[in-house]
Amino acid sequence: MRYRWGGAGPRELVSHDINRMPSEKLAFAAYVLNLVGCLQCGGFLLDASRRVLSLNSIAAHRLGDGLKLRRDRLVATECESDARLQSSIEHALNLTGSSDAAATWLEIHRDSGVPLLIRILRLEENILPALNGASLLLVAFDPEMRPAPPADVLTRMFGLTRAEADVAIAIAHGRRIAEVAADRGAKVETVRRQSKMVFAKTRRRSQAELAALLTRLAILS
Repeated sequence: MRYRWGGAGPRELVSHDINRMPSEKLAFAAYVLNLVGCLQCGGFLLDASRRVLSLNSIAAHRLGDGLKLRRDRLVATECESDARLQSSIEHALNLTGSSDAAATWLEIHRDSGVPLLIRILRLEENILPALNGASLLLVAFDPEMRPAPPADVLTRMFGLTRAEADVAIAIAHGRRIAEVAADRGAKVETVRRQSKMVFAKTRRRSQAELAALLTRLAILS
């Protein structure tokens, strides 16, 4: 399903209704957002003035849950998170060089659940015309909705013990060390030691990176 932002909020798109976007551009934008949706992630396409041009259905469902649209621009409902979001968007828009340099992760805090994870990608110049001038792709990850790969996949691929694999899955879903320890009936120090081994063996530095890795593995599994 394809959406745009209108006066009444997100609504389903038809081929002639997105800022007069030609049908072939609409189709390509929908294709990009559908690919993001296949990863069970929300996708937002933003232009150089930060306006949201289009979003997928998962992104639409995230509105009101840590994120919202204000005058067609994406903002976080929590002040500190919004400051980080706007700064990161500005940084990505003003970067020169490769789009890889514009990739960044940030947490968007919300009243219910663990923080949303946002990745901001600056689109390559040669595809901007096909996306009606969209400059950025924002991908929203909800750790509570992420699929998890089987624990034995993690043990085989990274040499994790079964306990470490279980801890990795819990951390990737946004569980805190103390919560994981309580769930497992283990000591906090034991789980903290296991979590350090998880990050060392998977060569990941943050919960966001670990969550992204496990999501990819879950899809491939």
